Order: sequence, then C-alpha cells, then structure tokens
Amino acid sequence: MAVIQKLRNSGMVVIVVVAALVLFVIGDLLNSRYGANNNAAEEGVFAEISGKSFKEKEDLEPLVNKLYQQKLANDPSMATKMQSDEKFRLKTVKELYQSAYDQLIREEILMKEIEKSGITLSDADVNELLVGKHPSESMMQIPDFQTDGKFDGKKVEMIFKQGKSNAQLKANLLSLVESVTNYEKIERYATYVSKANIKTKAEKEYEYVVANQGVLGSIINIAHNSIPDKDVKLTDADMEDYLARNKEKFKFTAEARNVKYVVWDVVPTQADTMEAYSAAMRTAEGMRTQAEPDTIGALGYYNITSLPESAPEEVKNIVWNAPINAVVGPMYREGNFYIWQKVAEANDTVPMVHASHILIPTSGALPDGTTIVDSVMAETKAREVLTQIMGGANMAELAPKLSTDQGSAAKGGDLGWAAASGYVKEFADFCKTATKGQVGLVKTQFGFHIIKMVDDAQSKKIKYTQNVVELAASPGTVSVVDEKSRAFRNKVTADAGSFEKAVESMALVPRVMKDLKTDMQGIPGIAAPENVKTIMYWLFDKERGKGDVSDVFQFAGAHVVFSVEAVKHVGYAKVEDVRSEIEPLVREELKGKLIAEKLTKAAEKAKSPRELASMAGATLIPLESLKMGQNFLPQLAAEMRILGAAFGVELKKFSAPVIGKNNTAMIWIDKRDDIKVPKSAGDAPDPFEFYNRPQYIMNTLQDVLTKKAQVQDYRYKFEWF
Repeated sequence: MAVIQKLRNSGMVVIVVVAALVLFVIGDLLNSRYGANNNAAEEGVFAEISGKSFKEKEDLEPLVNKLYQQKLANDPSMATKMQSDEKFRLKTVKELYQSAYDQLIREEILMKEIEKSGITLSDADVNELLVGKHPSESMMQIPDFQTDGKFDGKKVEMIFKQGKSNAQLKANLLSLVESVTNYEKIERYATYVSKANIKTKAEKEYEYVVANQGVLGSIINIAHNSIPDKDVKLTDADMEDYLARNKEKFKFTAEARNVKYVVWDVVPTQADTMEAYSAAMRTAEGMRTQAEPDTIGALGYYNITSLPESAPEEVKNIVWNAPINAVVGPMYREGNFYIWQKVAEANDTVPMVHASHILIPTSGALPDGTTIVDSVMAETKAREVLTQIMGGANMAELAPKLSTDQGSAAKGGDLGWAAASGYVKEFADFCKTATKGQVGLVKTQFGFHIIKMVDDAQSKKIKYTQNVVELAASPGTVSVVDEKSRAFRNKVTADAGSFEKAVESMALVPRVMKDLKTDMQGIPGIAAPENVKTIMYWLFDKERGKGDVSDVFQFAGAHVVFSVEAVKHVGYAKVEDVRSEIEPLVREELKGKLIAEKLTKAAEKAKSPRELASMAGATLIPLESLKMGQNFLPQLAAEMRILGAAFGVELKKFSAPVIGKNNTAMIWIDKRDDIKVPKSAGDAPDPFEFYNRPQYIMNTLQDVLTKKAQVQDYRYKFEWF
C-alpha cells in the first residue's frame, strides 16, 4: 500500500502527520442522527469500567474527533464523501465511534495495568523509536518518513522541527508519538508476561510423568442414571450449598438475561410481491414515456471511482454503459424494486485507469527470497516476468511471489480504478494510452513495473436518477400477523401471566437465548439493529424481573413477545438466578452421594474389585496401561475426576468413592508404572510455546483484564452503536 500511495503522491507531502486538515466538529457530521442518548436519566453514560462511569460528550466524542481528523489527514476527499454520500457517512461515523470505544477500553484497562507493572520508556527509548537505528515498525511504514522507499531519520527530525511552528502538525506529531510509545509499552508488557508464563523444568518433568505413566487395575462404577430422578429430593439448602462451593463458576461480570421469545414473521405474500412489482413497472414505464427525463434529485456527476459506496452493481455494470435516457429496471435487491435512468454523460478532464502491476525494485529482496543487487539484475528479472505474462502466465498468481508492493501484491497486483494523474509520470503515461489487456514494462524511481491493463481508460462521468419501490407486507398481511401475536399475548394474561402455559396451549415453539448481554447487536429472528435496541431497552430496564412478559413488539419484519427467564446482575449469583442451570448438577451430585454410600457399605465386606462390583450391583471396568494424558476412561469417556483419582490411589486398596459428572466409582490399582524422568524432559520445548508468544498472548490478556474490570456496556442506548 505504501508504494501505491507514493506512486499517487509523488512530489507532494499528503500523508497522516503532514496533511493540512479540513476540520469538522463530529456533532455537525452526525446531524442529530447519531450520538444522542435515548435515555436522559443515564446522562449520556455509555459504559462503566471498574465502577467508573464514562460519558459520551466528555469521554468519547473527543476521541472520535481525534480519529476523524487522522482519517481526514490521510484521505482529504473523505470530507466531501461524508457530505454527499449518506450511507458512507453513517458507516464511517459508526466505525469512528467503535474505534474510539475500543481505544478507550484499551487505555482504561490495558494501559493502566501496564502502568502498574512499572514498565516505562525513557527519553532515550522514545528517541530510538522515532529516529534511532532501530525505529518503531509503524514509523518505518509512514511514507513521509522515507527517502527512496527507505526510512530516513533525518527527514523525521526535519518534520518534527517544522512542527514547532505549525500547531496542527505539532498536534498530529504528538498523537503519533503517543501511539508509538503506547504500542512499545504493550509489546514490552506482552513480552514480560509471556516470559513469566514459561514452564519450569519441574513442570515439564511432571508433564512427562503424566504423559507416560500407566496404571493397571479396575474401576467399580455405578452410573447416576440408575437412580430415577423422583428418588432424589432437591431442597433449597442443597442448592445453596452447591452454589457456595462453586460460586466462582457462577460469577457474573456483566448484566445478562436469559430469555424465551416467540416470533411471528411478517412476510409479504405473493399478492403483495406482485403489487409492488406492478407499481415498479408503472414507474419504469412512466419514466420511459417522458419526453425529457426528470432530473430532480439526480445523482452525479460521478466517474467510475467516485460512484457512491451505496451504488449497487447494476449501476456500475448496466447503467454506466447504457445510452443517455435509458431506463434500467425494475430490479429486485434487498427487499426493494429499483429503477434507474441515465440522464447525462460527460467527459472528465482526468482519465481514470485500472491496472495491475508487479514491482521489481532496483535492489532488495523479493517475496520469493530472490535478492536483487542492482538495476541490471532488476531489469533482467522484470523482462523475464514480462515474457512469462505475455506467454499466458497468471499475473495474479505471480504478484504475491514477486512484487514488493505489498498492498497490491496481496490483491494479485490489482491497483483498482484511480486517476492517472495520481501516478508518477512514466507509470501514468503508459496507463493513459494502453488498452484493455495490454502488457508493458515501465521504469520509475521505484524500480521496474510489469503493468497489465485490466480495463480501458475511462474519461466518462455520468448522472443518473434512482427510484425505489419498497416490497412490504400489505396492511391485510400485517393484520393477520397482529391478530396471531395479540391472541398469544392475551392468552398469557388469561393464564395469570404464564408464558409457558400460553406457548403450550397454542402449540408454539419458543426460541431460547441464555446470557444475552447489552453488547449484542443481533437476536435470531430480529434482523434490524434498531429493533434489537428497542428490545434491549425493555430487557435491561432497572425494574425488569424474572417472569416479566413483554407486550407485542410490532416491528416491520416480525412481531415478537419476550419472557424473562433469569435476571443476572453483576456479582455472585443467587440460587434464583441460576436455578435452572444448577438443578441438574445438584441432582447428579445427590445421586452420586447415594451411590457413594452404597459402594462404601459394600466395600467393608468385599475383598476384590470383582466381589465389590457383584455386591454393589456395579459395573467392573478393567484398566490396562491407562495414561492420564489420554483424557478419557474406557466406557466412561470424559470423567476427569475419576481419571485423575486413578493416579493417586494407594496400591491394592479401594479408593474412597469418587463422584463424577454422571458416574460414581471406587478405584482399585494393582500396579503403577515406575517412570524415570530423563534429563532431556526438563529441557524439552513446550509444544504450546508458539501460542505463548507476545503477539498471541495479548488477546488473552485483554479478555482477562476486561473481565476483571467488569465492563458494563450501555452502547445500545446510542444510535451510533
């Protein structure tokens, strides 16, 4: 990508830190459609981190503005696109807010944790990252800091000096320094943690024993399902006791809800579809019979690269090439029938070109490992590649192996549509005169380019109109769905608020979601994000409680009724919060205790495993060279408690009963292998060491620290989420 930027900006400085910024206030961009808190009582709070509230205006919007200005510096044309293309503007604003949110979370959680660790950078460290012999990777990739494609520390020093007298440049440079130093701190912290996470020699020796030691013996087992559920009486005391012993497993770090809900889809009927299509046909016919096309609201002029991001493929492929006044459509896409009319066409002063290239530099290594030592070798290699392509070789396959322009190489050499004037002269001259499919060799300041034209140069720009006929369910169709959903909600009321009884009596199949949290942007059966937000408001109301049933949510695509099955607040769970989850676990445990009593009583008289199995009505499972590392037991699968106990039992004695997930057993071990650990075991490489590297461990660290900070996410209350 850097090479493309340099090709397009040769002779001018227009990259991130040096650009003249066109300043916008983010609030103006939002135009009242984004950033407004829909719940005034919350006073703009979009998140809580470690108990501290963060507000949109004070904490998030400054970051959003900063990120926007950085994007604008990199692409000044974005300001125009934000104003002319509504879909692009909304998408960009959402991306900016999401990036700002992620950055704030990182700074509040990760950077503060790094600060606690004592990791700091001295002035000398920072200087080395910016202009030293070993600069930061991010510094080296900024084209403004390069000379002839290589990082130039002297150039960096010159730009920093310019910043002393340029307030905007100074602000951008300070932001850059902050970014570089924070990245370095994160790298050092990750390295520190990964080094501290290395296994000791003793741990490796123990793992060797686990992997190689085998035991010979028997398991005397009784499955829990041998006891009917009706024979086990659960009490609240049993539930409380179980939860007290396993409270960490049922600790909630964020607000969550378990829900059941019924969805009635609002689907246009065949008659609705035909009516919408007929309306679209009438619109298209009316446009075709006009003496002069109606240009009110026309979109354009656009060249091939400036078509709105929201423009469908039909505009690019059909309308673009259609004659003036031609009507295209109706065409169905995304729930609507579209009709377009090309109303004007003109020639642009700057031709747009679409080329692919492979760049062979005058010195340096190619991706395939070939080292180019001088321009003679570079030209020889370039002509060799040119011959291959002209002979039918696939340029898209060769580019990733040979081109040093990494940005385009990853796309098979494709540079996409761009203004010819944006490239250096030699490159531009070839593109402007070459025709589709033509291949050539050009030398520029960056090396030798093997160029292939993907399409003919385009000077054309067009203006077009767009008409949309929505395919929607008719009032009659909606009324049928409304009647069904209302009947269900009335049934809930008639059955004293019982969602379950209403579902059963009307033979409906409810959907279930567990641990639905505020940061979820999708609920199965409910597609539109704004509909999900509406449901979130209801579900996470402070007064919401278990057993609450919603009124009918009447959305355009579906009618929905929700029932709250569980309300999970931050902190340790109470029995009522997790009753449905722990009831089966407690029941299994109580069955295990009954079986344990039975086995213990029989073991007082039994003298062998076979005799114990016979007396207790248990299953005798032989163990032959069982190893702990195999992670399963014959006939019992993943009963890890029983498996682990087999390696700690005294030889030729019955173990105490071991209560597993679905089985309870006693263990008898006749023989345990005597393992001698070789010296090499302690020095053996860790097979999972690769995943303990700094670049991989950071994701785990971020997850752990986020849970520790108990981040409460209220973004669903804001339109930009």
